[in-house]
Amino acid sequence: MMQTPDTALPSIPNFQGRLVSFLRRAKPFVVTIGVSFGIVALQLAQGVLLARLLGPQGRGEYAAAVLFSQTLLYVGLFGAIEIVCRYAAMSTIDLRSLQRSVFRLALLTGFLTTVVAIACSLVGLPQEKKYVFPLAVICSLSLIGQQLALMLSAIARGTDDFSKFNRWRLWAAASFPLLLFLWALFAEMTVMIASLLFLVASLVSVLPCLRGLGAQTGAPATPGTPAARVAPAARVAPAAPGAMQMFREGRPYALAMLATDVLERLDLLLMLWLTPIVTQGYYSAMLPVAYPLTVIPNTLGLYLFNAGARQGTASSLAQFRRLFWLAIGFQALMTVGFVLLVGPVVRFFYGQEFSPAIVYAVWLAPVSSIKGVVQGLESYVKGRGRPMAAVRVRLFSALAMIIGIAGLYPLSGVLSIVQGALIGQVICLIGMVAIVYRDAVRSESEIVGQKSAEKSGFTE
Repeated sequence: MMQTPDTALPSIPNFQGRLVSFLRRAKPFVVTIGVSFGIVALQLAQGVLLARLLGPQGRGEYAAAVLFSQTLLYVGLFGAIEIVCRYAAMSTIDLRSLQRSVFRLALLTGFLTTVVAIACSLVGLPQEKKYVFPLAVICSLSLIGQQLALMLSAIARGTDDFSKFNRWRLWAAASFPLLLFLWALFAEMTVMIASLLFLVASLVSVLPCLRGLGAQTGAPATPGTPAARVAPAARVAPAAPGAMQMFREGRPYALAMLATDVLERLDLLLMLWLTPIVTQGYYSAMLPVAYPLTVIPNTLGLYLFNAGARQGTASSLAQFRRLFWLAIGFQALMTVGFVLLVGPVVRFFYGQEFSPAIVYAVWLAPVSSIKGVVQGLESYVKGRGRPMAAVRVRLFSALAMIIGIAGLYPLSGVLSIVQGALIGQVICLIGMVAIVYRDAVRSESEIVGQKSAEKSGFTE
């Protein structure tokens, strides 16, 4: 029997509507993934330029100079990114006021982190590498600009203004390699020049983020801000909390970030203390090569943080299982492809003198792949307002890493450092999965209990 138009046709516009809605929701994530890969390409170009222009010896000296400043970069934010994102995502406070509070907070944390980084370089550099201390001071001064850019862009991320967020990320990522390239066209590159250009790049990267800081409180938000975040003209949005209040609120996140960086930077610290400068140069040159393996799960973490911050309930078990196994399968395929291609790629772009570094890249592949998944899961946990939940997992993983390195060092030598990093990341992944899984189980139990109570009340 032929269906009437009333029963046959409504499914078509409904399907089209669902498709359009899905594409609209997926577009920001796809664009952000593309931007993230663009940033990775810029970081790879930066790594190749530094390796080619400085050689293994100079690359190792630059790695030693920049190590403590970059280790403390996120720790020194004192949880500000998470706090700012949560205020921007959950509040109706005036965005101009929030920008000015964040600017003051960034100046405070940037100054404190710079002082600590210089002190750590003075004390932490081994005696045979003390000569790079002046370079370490220059690199440490870049922290103020870097933290300004990170904190101000966190407002755009928290309001889901990923168009602006992505533009600022690209600008910041392009500044340093562009300066390296321009300098190399006209003059010889040295480690001192590279360090100075790194400082200049940190100041250049923050320039787009400073737009609109001088506007009056209550002024309209900058172009691109979602309409839902703009206060109606009929009322004045409340002012943002002050810099010191956000500084105090960030303590749990700061501790969580410290635990994170203890694990993720421990291999670099051990390379600094246990290996010659040339070996450190080989290892540091391979880090940006393996970084692409973290991009997709790490980018997903940006959205998972916002989802955790906004939702009243956790992700369901079905959603978690589906997303987790999809991420694991994709990362496994990426890792296999990476291992097969990394040797010829390194020889072509870095030159034959970096051939001894290929073995580090092969071991860094699974480390980076697992690290990306861990970072995505941790972003969701932080968005749920539970930054301390991951601290014990991170510290236990760091302990497992140290034990693994100690046991493997007599057999593998320097390679035991990256092998121990792999052990630490595997332990960390297991711990993060357990945290999110328990959160999902607890949430589903609460939902079942609520529905049961509602049903009982209705029956009565």
